[in-house]
Amino acid sequence: MLLELSEVLACPRCGPPQVMVAVVHESVGHRVMRGFLGCPTCDSRFPIEERAVHLQEQESGDRPKAPSSSGSSGVSLAAESAMLIGAVLDLAQGSGYVLLGPELSEMADAVASLAERWEVVSLGGVRAADAAQSANVSRIVLPADGSPPVLPGRFGAAALAGDPAPDRVRQYAAALRPLGRLAIVAPGPGSVGAMREAGLDLMAGDERVAVASRRS
Repeated sequence: MLLELSEVLACPRCGPPQVMVAVVHESVGHRVMRGFLGCPTCDSRFPIEERAVHLQEQESGDRPKAPSSSGSSGVSLAAESAMLIGAVLDLAQGSGYVLLGPELSEMADAVASLAERWEVVSLGGVRAADAAQSANVSRIVLPADGSPPVLPGRFGAAALAGDPAPDRVRQYAAALRPLGRLAIVAPGPGSVGAMREAGLDLMAGDERVAVASRRS
């Protein structure tokens, strides 16, 4: 996990605007290998193990268990989807944080390779193969409800897949900074409407991807 990521994550128990503090036990540069994120308000602790942050609720002493990284959308995602995400989110330009939904976690490294000046924040499970992940990927294992525990207005881009519920689209839209973009890969029939309801301006949309931006 990138150390500075603690500045954009909210405590899963308290919610925004409550931020957490990183306690580092082992690090390589600005990457935390082991340690925990602690909430100064509710005293919750969330472990960082093998570079991944585990934000699930757990009993004291229990080892966190990562959920499946396959997501719940049922969308079959080809390798070229990473290139599509990189193109519509314009990740060759600028810098900042990119938020990927759990259904896209398996392509986090491919997206990161196209966005070298961005930090890719991948929500979802962690596989053994992720130990050798790209240098600019931070993996976060979500709490049971799957809500992104992030502060509003801190992400330059975000991506989902399939036909996410309007509430979920609103959560990811709220994470965007002004002019930030949200892409939905293989969008379902309700995706474009949900983007508009979330206050985003549609930029383009077809059967492959819908992309919208947050108003300035």
